Amino acid sequence: MKNYLIYGKGGHGKVVEDTIYQLGSSNSVEYFDDVSNPYSENYEKEAELIIGIGNNEVRKRIVGEVKHRFAMVIHPTAYVAPSAVIGEGTVILANAVIQADAKIGKHCIINANVTVDHDAIVEDYVCTYPAAYVAGFACITEGQTLKPGQVVWKSEVF
Repeated sequence: MKNYLIYGKGGHGKVVEDTIYQLGSSNSVEYFDDVSNPYSENYEKEAELIIGIGNNEVRKRIVGEVKHRFAMVIHPTAYVAPSAVIGEGTVILANAVIQADAKIGKHCIINANVTVDHDAIVEDYVCTYPAAYVAGFACITEGQTLKPGQVVWKSEVF
């Protein structure tokens, strides 16, 4: 059993919660939000936190405010190559594929059915919507959002 905290109670927070339970039904999840349950650095100090907010700028702001360690959450149906590098606070959702030597930054959202191909770089605070494709050697710069089904080729820097 592992204790997780999710900062954000909207749609993305729900998907993160579901992913955590897919990793182990005995895991526990509690939420923080800015309205009904504000963040407290003294709450469950050993728990790891994921920011369950889709907005890249808001995620970045919250990272600077919280004191908990950040979790990395990878759905059990996702494939992450052993040579891939994944940053703290990143969430990789159902059926995503991260290929050999890809680099995913901190606090990214790799949504359902996204493929990040070999040697691609996804910098910090990026959000990929479902079914996006990042080709080998492509680079997605910090804070960008890929639309559903968007394709970024290796010759592009987005």
